[in-house]
Amino acid sequence: MPVFWKTKFTIEPGLGMGSYSLGHFFWLMLMLVMIFLLGGKVYRNAPESKRKAIRWITASAIMLDEILKDVITPLTGQWDWSFLPLHLCSISVFVVFLHAMTGSRLLAEYLYAVTLPTALMAMVFPDWTGQLPLLNFMCFHSFSIHLLLVLYPCLLLCGGFRPDWKRLLMIIPAVLLLAVIMYFVNNALDTNFFFVNGGGDGANPLSLLEAHIGRLYLLAMPLIAAICWLPMYIIPSRNRKIIC
Repeated sequence: MPVFWKTKFTIEPGLGMGSYSLGHFFWLMLMLVMIFLLGGKVYRNAPESKRKAIRWITASAIMLDEILKDVITPLTGQWDWSFLPLHLCSISVFVVFLHAMTGSRLLAEYLYAVTLPTALMAMVFPDWTGQLPLLNFMCFHSFSIHLLLVLYPCLLLCGGFRPDWKRLLMIIPAVLLLAVIMYFVNNALDTNFFFVNGGGDGANPLSLLEAHIGRLYLLAMPLIAAICWLPMYIIPSRNRKIIC
């Protein structure tokens, strides 16, 4: 099987592109350019009809990206339980699509408070670059889908969405319940959805904490969330123009 179609579970060791390589920085720069041009320039100045079309196109691209993964991995005999759409970012794929359909502010809050920071963390601390080369489908999928998941809530911000603490407090219990459910799912399937059964691969904050304090890293997860949310909610309340 060509290296292009292999996953991190089947590829030979030593072929990874590496984090903070030129390929990684390319994707980070592409993300910033797309946020600036599509969000800050096009979406911000577009009428609502055009904004809706941009949201639909972005949501459809995200869903297609996920579907391609779910089709190609079994076709190539590489499907794994960890490819189920139960990661935080995988669940966000469906939340984005539902938001594009409904325009719900509660879903928009979820995309801002949960999807944006988690997808951005995945872009900055990717756990697939240690095994996968730049010219690989799963590497492309992992970068592209997280890039689009960062882009979508940024579009909403550029369109005038502003976060609200009250809606955040409505979201937190649902996320905690999902995390508890995923703990038992992980034990049954030997997976690591929501990173509640391990800090993950690569030099991300959770894996570094796990290396130093073991399973106590789980207690630090609410603190990490609070550190992310404080500026995300304080700054907009002080300054109405965040990105645009």
